[in-house]
Amino acid sequence: MIAPFIDLAPGHKVGLAVENPVLLSPTAAGFGDRLPRRESGTPGAIVVGPVSATGHGYGYAPGVVEIAGGMIVLPAGFSRSVRRAVERYAATWQRFGCPVVVQLVDETPVDFARTAARLADTQVVAGVEWAVPVNMAVSSLVEGLRAAQRVTELPLWVKLPWARASEFAERAVVAGAAGLVVARPPPGAMLDGGSGQPGDVVAGTVHGPLVWTFLLEQVAAIARQKLPCALVASGGIFTPGQMTQALAAGAHAVQLDAVVWSEPAIVTTMVAAWRAGWNRAVPTTG
Repeated sequence: MIAPFIDLAPGHKVGLAVENPVLLSPTAAGFGDRLPRRESGTPGAIVVGPVSATGHGYGYAPGVVEIAGGMIVLPAGFSRSVRRAVERYAATWQRFGCPVVVQLVDETPVDFARTAARLADTQVVAGVEWAVPVNMAVSSLVEGLRAAQRVTELPLWVKLPWARASEFAERAVVAGAAGLVVARPPPGAMLDGGSGQPGDVVAGTVHGPLVWTFLLEQVAAIARQKLPCALVASGGIFTPGQMTQALAAGAHAVQLDAVVWSEPAIVTTMVAAWRAGWNRAVPTTG
C-alpha cells in the first residue's frame, strides 16, 4: 500500500506535501550543488542554504573540533545573498524531484521578509525555513513572520533556537509559522589542544549523536503544546530507530545532516523503514 503524502504546512493555503518524512538539512545539502551520493534514495524534501538578503562572507575560518560523541562546529557567519543563490542554483533545485525549502538566516524582520519575497518569485521553492538568531526578541520574530506573509504565499517554517524553543514555539505559530523545526544546534565549548589555558577555549555549536537524547526531549516538549503546525526534528538523528522515536514523540518529519556523508544509503534505509512501519500500522482487508 502506498503511504499518503505528509503535509508539512497544515492549514496553509498552499501547503507543503512530501512523499516521506526524511528531509535533508543544509548541513547535508549545502545549496544543492554538493549533495552526497544518495544511492537512489529520494528524500521527502531538501532544505538548502544558508541564504540572506545581502549575503555574508566568512567572518571566521570554518572549523571543527572533535569531542566525545560528536563535534563542535566553529561559527563561520557565512550566507549567500538571495540574488546570487537564485541565479546560481535555481536550475539545480528544479531538478531535485522533491520540494525545496530554502533556509534563511536574516537577522532583522525587514531583511527576512525581503528575502522571502525574492524566493517566491523563482517558482521553484516550496517553502522557507527561518533559522532565527538565538538573541532575537520574540517581538521581532512575530514582526518578521507577519511581514513575510504580506509579500509571499510560501509556507514559513521557523527553526527554533535551542535554549528558547518552548518560548518561541507558540508565538511563532500564532504569527503564521506553518512549521517548527526543533532545533538549531545547541551551543558548546571545550579547551582546544588540552593546554588548560583560558585563551584556548573554543566555542561553537554541538553536532553528532550525543545531541540525540536532548533533541528528543525538546521535540516531546513542543509536541505537548499541540500547536496547529508541522513539527520537524533536526539534530543527532543517525538511525532509523531514532527517526521512529522522533516521529512517535510527535514530529511529522526529521532532518538529517552530517550522517548522509558517512552513510550514503541512509536516506534509502530510513525511507524504507518508515514505509515498512506505516504498512504494519495499516490494517489489511480482504
